[in-house]
Amino acid sequence: MKEAKLKVQMDLNSAWTAYKEEKALLQMNVSLVAQHELFRRALNSNNTNPKVNKLLSELKEKYKLDFLNLVSKDGKIIGTSGKPEALNRKVRYDPVIEEAFLGNVTSGTSLISRENLLLKSDKLAEQASIPILQTEMAKPTGRAFEDRGMILETAVPILNEQNQVYGLVYGGILLNRRFDLVDRIRSNVFGNDYFAGKPLGTVTIFLEDTRIATNVITSDSVRAIGTIVSDEVYKKVLESGERFADRAFVVNDWYLSAYDPITDAKGKIIGILYVGLLEKKYTAYGQELTIEFIGIGLIALLIAVLLSNYLSSKVRRPILKLVEATREISKGKLDTRVTSIGRINEISELAKSFNSMAASLEADTKQLNEASANLKKAYIKADEKNRAYLEMLGFVTHELKSPLASIVFAIGSLRDKLLGPLTYAQEDVLKSAARSADYLNSTIANFLNLSRIEEGELKLKISTVNLKKDIIEPAANRLQEIATDNKMVVEINVPDDLTLECDPDLMNSVFQNLISNAIKYGFKGTRVKVDSELSNGQVKLSVFNEGQGFSEEDRLNMFTKFSRFSAENYSTKSGTGLGLFVTKNIILKHNGNIWAESEQGKWAKFSFTVPINQKQNR
Repeated sequence: MKEAKLKVQMDLNSAWTAYKEEKALLQMNVSLVAQHELFRRALNSNNTNPKVNKLLSELKEKYKLDFLNLVSKDGKIIGTSGKPEALNRKVRYDPVIEEAFLGNVTSGTSLISRENLLLKSDKLAEQASIPILQTEMAKPTGRAFEDRGMILETAVPILNEQNQVYGLVYGGILLNRRFDLVDRIRSNVFGNDYFAGKPLGTVTIFLEDTRIATNVITSDSVRAIGTIVSDEVYKKVLESGERFADRAFVVNDWYLSAYDPITDAKGKIIGILYVGLLEKKYTAYGQELTIEFIGIGLIALLIAVLLSNYLSSKVRRPILKLVEATREISKGKLDTRVTSIGRINEISELAKSFNSMAASLEADTKQLNEASANLKKAYIKADEKNRAYLEMLGFVTHELKSPLASIVFAIGSLRDKLLGPLTYAQEDVLKSAARSADYLNSTIANFLNLSRIEEGELKLKISTVNLKKDIIEPAANRLQEIATDNKMVVEINVPDDLTLECDPDLMNSVFQNLISNAIKYGFKGTRVKVDSELSNGQVKLSVFNEGQGFSEEDRLNMFTKFSRFSAENYSTKSGTGLGLFVTKNIILKHNGNIWAESEQGKWAKFSFTVPINQKQNR
C-alpha cells in the first residue's frame, strides 16, 4: 500500500506534465494566429473590421479553441470570434494580458465570470454552468450553481516596426466540462482499466472546491461534475496551499489520491488538480493473496486428515511434512520446500506439485518486491539530489555568515584605528577588503533568500516603516563609499513622511540590489536617482542610472536565476546573477510587480509597484 501511495504522487507529476503540454499547445496555436497580416492592418487603423471577426472565427475552429480576441494597445477589443457586443469594450483585467502588453508571450490559468463568458458565446456560458451537488464528507456549501469558468489562456503581443507592442491576440479554452482533457490525461497516466465497474485511475480538475471536469463517476454511472472536494482535502490544499497525498473519500468511494493546488498567474489558488487510484483494487489483491494462502493450507490439511485415517505411519509422515511446509508458506517463508518425501509415487508427485507451486509463488512475490524497490530507489535518488542542492545553500548561509561577521568587525576595527594609526597604503588595502566583505555579505544574503525561495519558506514579517529613513537611506549609505569612488551621487526623491507596510529586511535587500547595480553599471560622474509615485493605494518606486543599459534579450532574461548581462563591457563586472531573481520574488511576495526599461547606451531604469497597505492585500 505504501508503494501505491508513492506511485500516485508520481502519477500526479505526470498529470501536471500533460496539463503543461496542453498549455504549450495552446500557446503555439495562438502564436500562429497572431502572425496573420490582416490583424496588423486592423491594429494600424484601430477600427473594427468584419473580415477580422470572420478570420478569428475560422481560426478558432481550425485550432479547436473556445475564444479568440484581437486587442488594441489601449486595451480595446477590435476583433472577436464571439458576439459583436464585445467589440469596442475594454478587455477584462487579467495578469496574463497585462504581461503580454509588456512584450512577453504569456500563458496561464484564470477564472472568468459568467458575464464575460456570455460576451464570448451563450454556448460557453451554458457549458460553464454546473449545478452544485451536496457530497458525502464534503464541506457544506450554500451555493446552488457554479457559473464561473476556469480557462487556459494565452496572450501574444504584436510588435510594430519599432519593436513596440501595439496590440495582442488573446485566446484560450474553457476547462469546465472539458472531458477530453481529463480522459486523455487518465489514458496517458493510468490506461483505461476498470475495476468493479469503475475506472481504476481517475483525474479531476476543480474550480476551487467544485469538480468541473472529471472521470470520477457517481453511483448512477455519470461523471461527478458539480460534486465537492472532501473537507480534509479542502483544508490541506485550498486553505494551506499544500499537496495532499493519502487515501481520501472521493464522491462515493475511497481512493489512493494526490491533490495539488492550481494557481493563476499571480500565484492565487483558484482550483485543484487531482489523480487517484481506486483503493478497492489493492485491498482486493491483498484479500486474494490471503485467500490463496488459506486455500493452500486448507487443501493440504484436508489431504493430510483424509490420508491419515487409512494410511500407515510411513504415509502419514510425508503428509505431515507437507502440512508443516504449508504452514511455513502461510507465515511468509516462501523459500520453504518439501524434501525426503518417501518412495510412494503419488505422494512424491504431490510434493513436486507443491514445490512447483511454492516456487512460482516465490518468484511472483520476488518480482513484485523488486519492482517496488526500484520505484522506491528512484524516488530516494531524486530526493537526495534535491536535498544536496538545498544543503549547499545551507552551507553558504550558515557556515560562511558567522566568519564573515568576524571579518567585517575586524576590518571595521582596523579602519577606525582602534589598533593604532594606519598608513595611506594600509587604508587603501582595508578599503578594498571592506568592499569585498560587503560584496560577500550581499551575496550570502541573496543565497539565503534563494534557499528560502527554493524551499517555499520565504515568509513576510510585516511592519510599518518610514520608506526613506528606514529602508532607502540605510541601503544608499552602505553603498556611499563605492559611489564616491565612481564620482557618483545617489539622489533620493522620496517624501520624508511616506510610510509603507512591508518586511523591512527583505525590502532593504531589494534596494541594496537595485542601487548597487545602478552604481556598478552606471557611467562615472553621473547620478543615481530613486523616485516614488503614489497611485490608487500603491507606491511606484524606481531606480534610474545613466549607463550602458541593456538589450531587449537581456531584459527578457534578467529576472531569471543566475542570469548575467551579455554585453562585452559587462564581462568584467562581478556578480552571482541572483540579485534580480531574489528581488523579483520579494516584490511578488509583497503582491507587487517589477519591470525594467532601457535605452541602450544611455540609461536604464528598474521600477516596481507594491500596495502601501499589505494587510488588506494578503
